[in-house]
Amino acid sequence: MEFVILGLLMIRHLTQYDIKNALQRKVSPFFSASLGSIQAALKKLESNGHVDLEEMTENGRRKKIYSLNPLGRQYFMDWMLSAIAPGRLEQDVTTRLFFLGLMPPQDRQSIIKAVIAHLEVSVHTFETGYEEVSPKEIPAHLKEVVKFQLKTLELGLFYHQSMLAWFKGLLAELEADDEA
Repeated sequence: MEFVILGLLMIRHLTQYDIKNALQRKVSPFFSASLGSIQAALKKLESNGHVDLEEMTENGRRKKIYSLNPLGRQYFMDWMLSAIAPGRLEQDVTTRLFFLGLMPPQDRQSIIKAVIAHLEVSVHTFETGYEEVSPKEIPAHLKEVVKFQLKTLELGLFYHQSMLAWFKGLLAELEADDEA
């Protein structure tokens, strides 16, 4: 959540309600958050010195406007270039992809190459798991259970192979843009 907020704050200053609306309008297919989780993330970002807070009164209402400071900007940029956290592939990858335009062109390719490397490991893991399970003799009373467990492995493999192919295409597109 904190990196999504930092990415949004790289674009402009926002209130927590602006952040909630941006999440609903722009990233809701990939990411959703309650107002409570937004407040908690903002509090953490503020206490860690990554965002600045300005309080003002507008039309008789108190507003808290959050802005990104240089420390928060560096924290976000470092995260964009860091390794993908285990177990957070989808959320980390979609967040990085969504904010890729904020990065310098050479960093964009590095990020995509890191995603590709991560996906290649995932595909290999699924392929190995499928190969290990497939040839085993299955007791008759478990055949239907195992059938759908193998289908789950197949789905995971298909999903990761599809993502891998898509990101390889994106990398080729970025490389072609750089050559032009």
